[in-house]
Amino acid sequence: MLTTRKTWFGSCLPIVLWFGVVGFMVLDVTRRANATDFRDVPRVTAQGPERFRTIFESAREGVVRVAVFGDSQETAPNGWGGHYIAHLCAGFAELYGPATESVFIGNSTHASIPQWLATVRESSAISPSVLPPSSWLPSTFPVSLRRTGSSGSDAWSSAWRSVFLHDASLTIDPALASGPWFDQTGPYRAEVLLAARKGASALEWANAPTDASLYDDIAPIVATGVFPPIRKGAEGSLGWMSTPPLAFAGKRHLQLLLRGADPKSGAEFVGMRWKSDAPPRGVVVQGFSKGGMRLGQLVGSHGDADELLKAIAPHVAVLHFGANDAGNGITPSEWRSQLEAAIAWIRASMDDPSFPVIIAAELRVGFSPTPWIVFDWMPVIAHEIALRDSNVLALNLHRTTHEEYLWGPNSADLGDGTSWMPYLFDSAHLRPYAQKLLAQAFVGELTHALSIPRGNDACVVWADCVRSFGASCMSLTCRTLIDVDAAALGLDFEAGASCVDADGDGAADLCGPVQDPDFDANGFVDAADLAQLLTVWGLSHTRHDLDNSGLVDAADIGILLSSWGPVP
Repeated sequence: MLTTRKTWFGSCLPIVLWFGVVGFMVLDVTRRANATDFRDVPRVTAQGPERFRTIFESAREGVVRVAVFGDSQETAPNGWGGHYIAHLCAGFAELYGPATESVFIGNSTHASIPQWLATVRESSAISPSVLPPSSWLPSTFPVSLRRTGSSGSDAWSSAWRSVFLHDASLTIDPALASGPWFDQTGPYRAEVLLAARKGASALEWANAPTDASLYDDIAPIVATGVFPPIRKGAEGSLGWMSTPPLAFAGKRHLQLLLRGADPKSGAEFVGMRWKSDAPPRGVVVQGFSKGGMRLGQLVGSHGDADELLKAIAPHVAVLHFGANDAGNGITPSEWRSQLEAAIAWIRASMDDPSFPVIIAAELRVGFSPTPWIVFDWMPVIAHEIALRDSNVLALNLHRTTHEEYLWGPNSADLGDGTSWMPYLFDSAHLRPYAQKLLAQAFVGELTHALSIPRGNDACVVWADCVRSFGASCMSLTCRTLIDVDAAALGLDFEAGASCVDADGDGAADLCGPVQDPDFDANGFVDAADLAQLLTVWGLSHTRHDLDNSGLVDAADIGILLSSWGPVP
């Protein structure tokens, strides 16, 4: 078993203590037995790390698909969560090179938001799919595609469309645009997943290359074809169809159009993916989630989706739940039972009793402290499951971000005193920049724990490549934080600085000396001192500028009032 732990020394810069290498175990039995929250268990727990290492390392010579099940906070493919999935894909591409396969793309309801390396325009000519919602995976939307126009310019007007962004010309985070995330050699083709239905029509496809990054209704069609309906198997049986290699015809992007061959009896379209004919490689991270989803709903609402999961064929699954469960007061025993049920369902769906599963811890969100205790003990349950199951890896992202980003230690001195790191999230969702940092923590911590080399990465600790520790002053308050958070808050930041008060004047040396608010030196901070301060309001007056901000303002009044009364 492998565990990683964290310690602090000196200026509180973190280092990682390695108590073993892959396959070797050092376990603090007392600490585990008394574990009550995320700080009591390792950042990574795995009895069989070598299997997880083998899976991810196989991405150098083949495609590795990672299916992430969760809620909208971190894993939804569109909108909130989209940054997280995108940066996970990019993070693995930096390790293993450009992928040769896209994420699984369905009849998206968020056509204006780019999915990872593709955009979508849903069809207007659809009927309900033969597949019941319980057989869909979260965020997949199977439909029956019909045909409307028969000839002329409207022949494909209602077709489903996907533009393939192999060059990352449009990404949900502009910082990822034009990155080397997908194979550039090609040729490329589209693979389409269909479902069997009695009386279903064939599915017609067309290639209409375009220079646009979004769908293009007027791009000329350069190739067409037909996928016959699936005739074998029971209703709802799934099967993949593939186009031949598609031509760009001098344009920047490929654009796939799909429509049923019949206006009444549609073709059962489940989803598609783009593929390169280059030698397969890379990691593809796919988010299967929906807003408000709880862990128990994965099996309770999608328990018949085993055939779809098997068709998508992930190599490892990630359970990334917690926010909605914590908000609804789930108990430890319920959480454990639901985790075990979800793991069992995934393994049964994949016909593999030892299918590998990663349990990734959620971070605290929301403005009420009531569910925070729940967030804090969830990694303990994951840790205990991983200790018993050699094919489960517990990734304690709550502790990782607490220690590498100070998102926990800073909770008391940032914000309004009632909310936890409010600049990281709205009432429920991590903000885009926080999703990016969380993705870097996921990839960095996982690969570090599994001893996966990071190429030319010069950082001994992965986090040193994505953040710097330092300090910032706001009024007389000194805060130790990372540069990314300081930028998000609009604070001045000094890399490598600390909040040490070496001269003992009651304020961090970084923030300058504390000014005495007893201006008339009568032994009391009172109305006379307040009156003096108000006479120089708005001026740069050294004596009355109590917080050394360069301006006499409301912050100085706050300091004066906090010292009201006899001077110690």
